[in-house]
Amino acid sequence: MEGLRHPEDMANLDQVLAARAASDNALRQGKPSQEKPSQEKPPAQRCRTNSRRGLSDPGKRSYPPVQSVKRALEVLRAVNRLRIASVTAIHATTHLPKPTIIRMLETLMADGYVARDNMFGGYRVTCRVHELTKGYDGISMVIEASRVPAIELTQRIKWPIGIGVLDGDAISIQFWTGAISPWAHTNTVLGLRPTLLSSAMGRAYMAYCPEEEREKILACLRDDPHHEFDAQTEADFRQLLSRLRSTGKAGFAVRDPRTEPKQMTTLAMPLMFDDRVLATISVSFYKTAVPLQNISAQIVAPLGETRRKIEENLALLMRGAGAPPVEAGRLPTGLAPLSPG
Repeated sequence: MEGLRHPEDMANLDQVLAARAASDNALRQGKPSQEKPSQEKPPAQRCRTNSRRGLSDPGKRSYPPVQSVKRALEVLRAVNRLRIASVTAIHATTHLPKPTIIRMLETLMADGYVARDNMFGGYRVTCRVHELTKGYDGISMVIEASRVPAIELTQRIKWPIGIGVLDGDAISIQFWTGAISPWAHTNTVLGLRPTLLSSAMGRAYMAYCPEEEREKILACLRDDPHHEFDAQTEADFRQLLSRLRSTGKAGFAVRDPRTEPKQMTTLAMPLMFDDRVLATISVSFYKTAVPLQNISAQIVAPLGETRRKIEENLALLMRGAGAPPVEAGRLPTGLAPLSPG
């Protein structure tokens, strides 16, 4: 009949009710329950790939490193340095066990990065190692040197910072901190190409690049029918650049006030290595937000400090890449403005 339980089910139910009653009595008397306490799960580890843009330290890891990968890369670096590397030589360099070295070499050989050289009795890298550097060019080096200082500057002054490099007849913006700026005027400027004539970045680049490079660029602008670069425009532009250079390589360029959006302005400085301009750094802000008398303290001075940090980073990276040494931060610390054109 429906509703009647099997005797065994009733016995099990009585046992459950008795256990619950005993547990309740123990709690009322202040005695710990005999039930096993629930084990809390450890907090889930958060992947830094999903961190808010600009706020994650690129050097911090989300997870412990894979040791086998580290060992393989260490062996690859050793073979690259030694040119022709024996297992004994790699062991002396890396202090890894020889069986581990052999396994790593076999793995690298299977992937085509290392070859066994029977002529010289060792191992050597193959041309495939060049693939590991194809995505890392001069622009990547500039961004690596600029990223953290630029983010720190935006966190300090709140305005967006841009990093631009020469791209033919214009400047190409390759990095921008607008994603973390509360006062950014647009979603993004990445990929935009400000002109050399009217933008702050373009003017800063043209003023400080070597004279031979500047003359070649001006000749291209003169011959390009798409640019309105007549004799008078060229004369005015040369005078503008001359005034900036006269400040002792310590000035900043201001964009043409007729450039849209007109309610904003941009200041830019060169990022230099030796006598070359590798890139330019800029900050954009609303004209009404920063009084003219406060621009030097609130914008120019912090921008100059950041420029020197980036130049120090560039010098370290360029030396590591085999470039001749350069005295980091060698530009004078005094700052002088360039009147807008």
